[in-house]
Amino acid sequence: MAEKGLRTLRKLALVDGQLRFLRTEHGLLVPLVHSLSNTEASLLNKEIGVVETQLGLFARGNDRRSQSLSATLESELTGDLAARPPRSFDVIGDIAIVEIPVGMEQFSTVIARAAMKANPHIRLVLWKSGQTEGPFRVRKYTIIAGEGGTETVHQEFSCRYHLDVSKVYFNPRLSHERIRVAEQVKPDDVVVDMFAGVGPYSVLAGKLQQMAYVYSVDLNPSAFAYLKENVFINRVADRVIPLFGDVKELGRARLKGMADRVIMNLPSESFAYLPMALQILGSDGGVIHFYAFASRSENTEAVRNRLKAAILEQNRAVKSFSFCKAIREIAPNRVQVAIDVAVN
Repeated sequence: MAEKGLRTLRKLALVDGQLRFLRTEHGLLVPLVHSLSNTEASLLNKEIGVVETQLGLFARGNDRRSQSLSATLESELTGDLAARPPRSFDVIGDIAIVEIPVGMEQFSTVIARAAMKANPHIRLVLWKSGQTEGPFRVRKYTIIAGEGGTETVHQEFSCRYHLDVSKVYFNPRLSHERIRVAEQVKPDDVVVDMFAGVGPYSVLAGKLQQMAYVYSVDLNPSAFAYLKENVFINRVADRVIPLFGDVKELGRARLKGMADRVIMNLPSESFAYLPMALQILGSDGGVIHFYAFASRSENTEAVRNRLKAAILEQNRAVKSFSFCKAIREIAPNRVQVAIDVAVN
């Protein structure tokens, strides 16, 4: 059952590619990027039967993908260049997205070939040739291998997302964060996804909790078009309501005081939009899933304290913090912090 289990784990983006698998007399131990959520455990149980997790010690460096990437690059590069190739790449649908280290631009084709060899399902390799910027959070890419356009279909937790990576923001590394939040949605919750994009939070929440209503807001016309399509193809149109426009205007005109839960996946502007998120929450309060960027030297408690002070400034009270953690590194000294805060 190992291969079947591995296919499912990889589809859910759960395998930790930096660590080696461990064989024992009882079977195969697979290193995971985080503890299994209830939904992930349920999906695995359906595929391979009862799944058991445990703590374990794993050696570094024998994942098939990273080994193939490294092996290909080692045969092509020499000297200092061989010591600093890209260690991993993102996969969105059938598109690989790689970062080319400074000074290695001339080896972009070699790196692209290695990525395609590591994952035979990839048809197109893009190079991150610009920063994420602008109100739509889009990034400039350069095609370095493969064929076809930048539109693809990405699968995650039994959901399908149609998107164009050159026109919308989508981060596959946040899959575990999306399932963590979606599993908290309760029956009869009203959820407002303030920066919905193509719908990965909204659609998943609608899939998992069929008695909740999710209002999904986005200002990017391309993202909104894909959001409507994804709501339809994932069969959640009866409970996920796409809204086009600026959430500040929609918040005042349509969403004010109606939410039990607000998702704020715009870490670069989260503090600026916090007053609107608090207006969208009902008078009895609710939960905000808040994201912010911080320096690695700034501990998560400091970010939490800043958030608490900002909430108090809006004449609302913090009931509790149920989650506060740096969930990913975005630059050598920058991290993204996720905070769940209950507000009265």
